[in-house]
Amino acid sequence: MANDFLPVTTKFIYYFTGPLPFDVYIQLADDKYTKIYHKNSEHDPNQIYRYENKDLKILYVSNEEKNLFGSFLCELIDQFNTGKGTIDKAKMIDIMKTSLELTYEKIISENDELETNMQWATHQVKGALHLLEDDISSAIEVFKALAGDIQLLKHSYMVSLFSLVLAKKLGINNPKNLMNIGLGALLHDVGHTRVNKELFTKQNLTPKEWEEIKDHPQIGLKIVDFTKGISSDIRSIIMQHHEQYNGRGYPNRLNNSLIFPPAKIVAIADGFCSLLSKASYGDTQYSADQAIKMMKDDIGHYDPEFLNTFEMIIIGDKKKSARK
Repeated sequence: MANDFLPVTTKFIYYFTGPLPFDVYIQLADDKYTKIYHKNSEHDPNQIYRYENKDLKILYVSNEEKNLFGSFLCELIDQFNTGKGTIDKAKMIDIMKTSLELTYEKIISENDELETNMQWATHQVKGALHLLEDDISSAIEVFKALAGDIQLLKHSYMVSLFSLVLAKKLGINNPKNLMNIGLGALLHDVGHTRVNKELFTKQNLTPKEWEEIKDHPQIGLKIVDFTKGISSDIRSIIMQHHEQYNGRGYPNRLNNSLIFPPAKIVAIADGFCSLLSKASYGDTQYSADQAIKMMKDDIGHYDPEFLNTFEMIIIGDKKKSARK
């Protein structure tokens, strides 16, 4: 019975004004749920406040209405993007985190058509762009809120954020190009979902196991292939984000001039976020300074011009913050 319902924090209901587009339940016992709001009814803030005072901070939405809940979160993101309502940055981090979880769950589902979920992913990137507002400190703030969890979706979202930061600093301002970079970064590791998860935490991989992991760009491309809303730019990012400036990357050992520039951007954001989080292949965690140094010491891996720009963004912002 519990698997039939999606947990939702009470604060999401607070954030929304107007009729709720789905039924809302509370849990009375392990397998017993009761409806407190009917679809198209408006919630009572005082009632939710009373629930919270009783330490009841989780409400439930039927899994049958999960798509309605996802669209509801996208509407909240739109309110934030357009300045409507009272949603501040801290609330938006919570909303986008939950919306991303639903989006990524649908993206990786073998039973769902990816094209039906691209609109949700697009909302994520639009929200990320508005959240940043040319301010790297916002990206760092979001990273601190989400980086404690190494789940793939959190990593993918952070790579999307930092890719957008770097792209804008490099002078990429065309909305379509930024959207492609943000979506490509969000989906860059989608192929991981078809690889044995145990390999990502295993030490001392065998050559065969390493080859299996290295297949994830091609697997990711197959997942999104023939899908509406997935541009050739997004496909190139998925396929090339592990290629290296020196031609020693994978899967096709492309060198500098042959690598799609947005894929170089995503590669830098991917490497940085992996080092700041607990690494996939161990428990080591690095500071921003250490991560940048390690990336620069790995000569030939990343585009040096792009990496220097990224270093100025990250280290420069830290120095500016320290002076305040």
